[in-house]
Amino acid sequence: MATRRGRAERQDSPMGGLIRFFIDRHMLVHVIVGVVVTLGLLASTRSPLETFPNVTLPTLFVSGVLPGASVRDVETKIAIPIQEAVEELNGLKEFETVISDAQSRTTVELDDDWGDARVREAERDLRVLIDGIRDFPPEMEDEPFIMRLNPQLFPVVQIALAGPTDRLIEGAKLLERRLRRLDQISKVTLVGLEDSELRIFVDPVRAQQNGVTVLDVVDAVRTRNVSATGGTLESVGDRRQVVLWSRFEDPQDVASTVVRFTPEGGAVTVGDVARLELGREDTGLVAHTNGQPGITAIVVKQESADIVDTVDRVKETVEATALPEGVSFAYVRDESFMARNRLQLMWNNGLLGIALVAIVLFVFLTPVSAAWTLAGLPVVFLATLALFPVVGFRINMVTLTGLVIVLGMVVDDAIVVSERIVSRRQAGEERKQAAVNGAREMGRPVLASAITTMLAFMPLWGMGGMNGKFTAAMPAVVMLALAMSVAESFLILPAHLSMGMGTAGSGKRAFVRRMEERYRKLLRVSLRHRVLLTGSFATVLVLVLVVIAPRMQVVLFPQDDSEAAFILVTTPLGTPVEQTAAVVTSIEGQLKTLMGSDLVASTARVGLKDPEAFDATRGSAENEAVITAVLPNLKRAKTAAEWMEAFRRQLVVPEGVQLSFEAEYMGPPAGSAISIHVASNDDQQRRTAALAVADWVRGQESVVDVDVDERPGTPQIELSLDYDRLALRGLDPDTVAQTVQVAFHGAIASEHRELEDTTNLRVLLDPTARTDLTALLELPVRNRHGELVSLRSVVTPIEVPSVATIHHRDGVRAATVSAGLAPGSEHTPLSFAAHLERELLPGFAGTPGLELSLGGEAVETRKTTGDLGTIALLAFAGIGLVIALMLGSFLEAAFVIAIIPFALASVILAFFFHGEPLSLFAMMGAIGLAGVVVNAAIVMVDAVHRNVKTTNGEPEERMEAILDAVVGRLRPILVTALTTLGGVLPMAYGIGGYDAIVAPMSLAIGWGLAISTLVTLFLVPCLYTVANDLRELSPRAWWTARREGSSHAAVGPASTSPSA
Repeated sequence: MATRRGRAERQDSPMGGLIRFFIDRHMLVHVIVGVVVTLGLLASTRSPLETFPNVTLPTLFVSGVLPGASVRDVETKIAIPIQEAVEELNGLKEFETVISDAQSRTTVELDDDWGDARVREAERDLRVLIDGIRDFPPEMEDEPFIMRLNPQLFPVVQIALAGPTDRLIEGAKLLERRLRRLDQISKVTLVGLEDSELRIFVDPVRAQQNGVTVLDVVDAVRTRNVSATGGTLESVGDRRQVVLWSRFEDPQDVASTVVRFTPEGGAVTVGDVARLELGREDTGLVAHTNGQPGITAIVVKQESADIVDTVDRVKETVEATALPEGVSFAYVRDESFMARNRLQLMWNNGLLGIALVAIVLFVFLTPVSAAWTLAGLPVVFLATLALFPVVGFRINMVTLTGLVIVLGMVVDDAIVVSERIVSRRQAGEERKQAAVNGAREMGRPVLASAITTMLAFMPLWGMGGMNGKFTAAMPAVVMLALAMSVAESFLILPAHLSMGMGTAGSGKRAFVRRMEERYRKLLRVSLRHRVLLTGSFATVLVLVLVVIAPRMQVVLFPQDDSEAAFILVTTPLGTPVEQTAAVVTSIEGQLKTLMGSDLVASTARVGLKDPEAFDATRGSAENEAVITAVLPNLKRAKTAAEWMEAFRRQLVVPEGVQLSFEAEYMGPPAGSAISIHVASNDDQQRRTAALAVADWVRGQESVVDVDVDERPGTPQIELSLDYDRLALRGLDPDTVAQTVQVAFHGAIASEHRELEDTTNLRVLLDPTARTDLTALLELPVRNRHGELVSLRSVVTPIEVPSVATIHHRDGVRAATVSAGLAPGSEHTPLSFAAHLERELLPGFAGTPGLELSLGGEAVETRKTTGDLGTIALLAFAGIGLVIALMLGSFLEAAFVIAIIPFALASVILAFFFHGEPLSLFAMMGAIGLAGVVVNAAIVMVDAVHRNVKTTNGEPEERMEAILDAVVGRLRPILVTALTTLGGVLPMAYGIGGYDAIVAPMSLAIGWGLAISTLVTLFLVPCLYTVANDLRELSPRAWWTARREGSSHAAVGPASTSPSA
């Protein structure tokens, strides 16, 4: 009879036929497993390991350099023409320009939804627009540089060298040559190594005595250092090339270059009016490593190179390079560590998780079913990895996070299927028939569970901003692994179990039976008091959501794991770079004493204060500097935030020196915790408003490091041209401007090339003359008649204030007020932004010409989570619809969905008692948890649904059917929960290695699942029974039945008190 029924089921069910097909072909199953394992291993070993996924970022950069120019000069001649071109770009979202002495940098943000092709097209269009600018000044040496933001071309490691200057330069050049030879390396930038330069210092007194101007010297050097190929001289049987060669064989040959001849026939040479000094270009930037003169080699890998392999090769090369005596090195910002740590974390916790899963399986299931269920785990992971090349994924931090998170989930489907197959076998069915019927019976609930889990992770695709682009692959990997798990559970596992799963009729283990008996008793009591229990659960839920949830802090990326602390130094205005460097050296010395073993290395950039401009080769302000204190990757005495608090209390600096502190931001760039942009082209209005905003922010509790990026610059002497006198003396403005520029910044007249080095020949005024305004004003300028005219006769000097940098936002001058939040602050960036919108911004609303807007971390958080709530609701609605279609009842689907709020409340409780904020990754874990927790409810309600349909409708019989179904599902529910916990809790507490991204996700899933599983075991049966009460009884009859009671019944109608 059973055989005939099985045949009928097999004929009626296409799914049963598919399962039977693989059960009857064990050899095919083995071959499939072998192929999957092989492909997975090949994919995992051949896929390049990278830190971040290769996503398209709609960001372009345009940089322009105008040597020796002031901030205002750069704004007028470089920044504004570039901005006018940018404004014509299609798809433009916003742009921002930072202007400093000699340079301008514009950041162009395009439409967030644009893909790679559109961004590349925009880059080409921008090049055309920039090339169309015809009024760039002639002294601009290079065309503006355009670059597209590419996460695969970020520096992967920095090698900070320290030592005596001459040996340091020699070692840096040697190391650069060796690193450039590596196939994996795209670019090596040496920061702190300036170009070689022969400075031709013109003495204004001697120049005037000899009738020479600085421009004469420039022209003489330029025209003397020439070469050209004329052609070929041919004669009978002979061919010779004609070459004009008049280049300097040695830089010192410049001294003999003739500048002019005197009327008496004598020659005036460069050596007669100038002295020569071989040195290096003055870039306004001084680099330090561990308190010594330093040079940092910044290494960028090839786009397709494996980051771990690249960094390993770099380190091998560095350690094999014989650096000059006295030169030391340290590795800074090793970006491969994150990928290594995630890979090691997956390996360690994978082994630990597998061990815990194995223990649970062998405790609850038969040895054969436990072994085959466990064997499916590596098959699922390798099948997922085998599909990576097909879907365009690589192994990186995000995809590894997906694999780590899904570690405890992928066996859930196999557990439910194998448990049902074993139960049928223990009930007496033949092996193959038990495998077919058990797998087929679990088809609907398992497929529904997998689909609901996938739907739960779908909102993570809806995150906006840069964060959303970077994390999009994680939910995709989870869904891919779940799909492979379903395939393994129905196509491979039943075939393996059909080969042997114990003797028919063998029952459950004794402790499982005892556990089920105790659960039945507790559940019977719970169902008797179902209204009271349901109300209690609802009350606790409301308390958590109303009382605890509002007290939870939301921090997109907690910074406890920052690997560096930045010290931003500002000395009094007008401080020369040498004195600023002395202050920095003092601070670096204090860091060594203060931090001890927590200081891996310190690097410094004197001349700029932007922590992220680590690859900048030019300074912007001599009175500014940034020091980077590099912390150990994992084990450290204090976090970066704690060290910054120690720096505030203990660092000693001269009077007038200001210090502020930042931690290296862990996550995609988001800006400061607090950031307010003040935009206006009225300088006085903008500065007044920015200072007022800064004062207000400074007055708020727990706010630190308040800064305004528009700061006074070095006072300027403005030379006002008298155009009447210019015309009278036969001079033109360009000649005067070039004379002043050459006198102070200098002009590269020519260059001397060798095989390994190029020496620029720079003409400028002698330093002694550049300290005296009188000497400057006596500088001679040659007019169009060849006569010398002193500069004093055509200009009037006026001292005026200046700014160190000028910022534009969408073409309007802007100042940004930024600040941080002290550890323990009651505010988060998001809550403080709301505070600003309520208390500060309305006071400036309506001011003509002035606009205030928020930026920084709060804005990025809103971009990321903006549509997350809506998409999550749609996903949860989709989950409910899938369950309703499976069960054929929206009411029963509601019982399953009801567990989701309790799961989210469980996460809030877990993080509240752990004292942790709700981070982006915690929220991602909570959303994913919603799909996991409903799985147990689906399996439970499906079993109840089946059992209740077999009853005759009598209340007592229906109640017993509910009890039988729920108790029968206890084992698979507990096993799936415990295996998931075994996969995620070790990662939550860093047992197999800690990761700041994976830990909060694991904590959310682990504790959320643990608490909500307990809720599921009691709340869902109560809800189902209460619904039956409401269906069967009218309100009047329901109250009458409750008053009369039925205490003699096994389970009576619901009561509202424990004594009922």
